[in-house]
Amino acid sequence: MANIMESASIEDIAIYLQREDGIDAESAQNAAQQVINGFIDMRNKGLIKGWYFDELGHLELLPTDTALSIIERQK
Repeated sequence: MANIMESASIEDIAIYLQREDGIDAESAQNAAQQVINGFIDMRNKGLIKGWYFDELGHLELLPTDTALSIIERQK
């Protein structure tokens, strides 16, 4: 999975939010855009490589090696 940049689209995330949070389509689309903006911000800061849905349908982040080393140092 190291090459994933973004495999969960805004539409996928909106559907996920509708299902998980029970919100309407328009609210889900707006919330999904905010989620994507946050992910892009984290990617631009070098914290994540991308995002994806795992085999259980959970939205996951793919951390960078730098982020993993910071997390490891704090343990």
